[in-house]
Amino acid sequence: MKKVQPKKKRKSKIFIYFLWGMVFLLLIGLATAVYFSVFYPGENFKTDNYQTGNLISAKQTDSNFVKAVSQDSTDNYITFSSYNDFVNYDTQSAESLHPRYTGRRINIAIIGLDSRIGTNSNHADANHILSILVDSGKIEIISVPRDTPANAGFDDSTGQNKLTVVRAVLGRNAHLSELARIAQLDQIHYYVEVVFSQVVGFLEFLGYRDPKSTLQLLRSRKGLGGDDYQRCYNQAQFIRQMILKHFNKINDGLFGDLLIRGGLSLVSTNLTYDVVDRIVSKLNMYGFPRSQSDIYIKIRPPMQMKLKVYDFTDQQIVDRLIKQIENFNIKNNERDTNRVDVSALLHKTLSLAEADTAKNPKRVVTRLSNFYSQRAWLQIEDNKERETIRQRFENCLVSAYKKLNQPSNALRVQEEIRLEREFFNLKHK
Repeated sequence: MKKVQPKKKRKSKIFIYFLWGMVFLLLIGLATAVYFSVFYPGENFKTDNYQTGNLISAKQTDSNFVKAVSQDSTDNYITFSSYNDFVNYDTQSAESLHPRYTGRRINIAIIGLDSRIGTNSNHADANHILSILVDSGKIEIISVPRDTPANAGFDDSTGQNKLTVVRAVLGRNAHLSELARIAQLDQIHYYVEVVFSQVVGFLEFLGYRDPKSTLQLLRSRKGLGGDDYQRCYNQAQFIRQMILKHFNKINDGLFGDLLIRGGLSLVSTNLTYDVVDRIVSKLNMYGFPRSQSDIYIKIRPPMQMKLKVYDFTDQQIVDRLIKQIENFNIKNNERDTNRVDVSALLHKTLSLAEADTAKNPKRVVTRLSNFYSQRAWLQIEDNKERETIRQRFENCLVSAYKKLNQPSNALRVQEEIRLEREFFNLKHK
């Protein structure tokens, strides 16, 4: 005959099982809390499960949840390659499985426009967001390929509803709004826009032997494989590596002050010196950069693919990549046939403007404004000739603005060019 346990004893056993279960859950919770306190102090994260047609399925997401919150997804694996270790691979920056920071951010869009010298087409060919994670002293770079679907106001059959087209057709505000939506951010607070000449100037300042070829390397869509996603990632990695390498210079007293003011004078932006100074101070509070993992990259929309990681701080590697792209372009007959003699073009434009200075100052501004905003003279390699052309631009525009009774614009031009000269003098110090 089966022995029946007393009711009281059964209840106490159930209660013990219940206690063990609670202890087990508590230990899991404690382990999770310790993990996040160590790896993400002061941050709030959630799984970044961005859904597009190219993404992994919900079932795959569930089965890979542990991967989403594991240490490997903190971007510590993105390291600089050496010359012997020519390329590493990043397998997660272009995926959706990432812990997602939900704390306070300052979002700065860095946009590369395709405007050729003197033109104003303004397609947004490079789209990156420098997201300052205020409560942790880290930076997240969110990068979006140029042809990502976006609302440019066209009929769907045209194939023109792309992010790059939004900037050209609907303007900056619409573009920043679409960029924020794709990146899953509430808004873009600040923007920095550059064109070819300005980027060439920055690359020269950073010490690259051949700034124009280095720019071609960063713009290459096919030469290194991976199409727009790899190109977008290369640019993000370049930004990341330059910040890690040069951030300490911003804290170098008067040098850092001139570095910020001169850099801002070269670009189109709504950032001010005071805003940049506050951001730098905030990052300094956390000892930024404490390690290379203080800046990590996300490509949006996510796409499962293996991205190559190049070390753009190594001139030997840069030279090798430039040669690889040149060989690819020759083999595939993709050489640039639209080369412009920048020096001849600027001298001719300035001569026409100087002839108009006395009687038609408005036409002077019209002739020179696009070239001036692009800092077109930065494409001239000879420093003496560059300064001659820069000075002629300053003289023409200052004179024209004074005749138009716009003294504030005349002072702005003088101040911007003064800061530019000081900025480029810094590279010799």
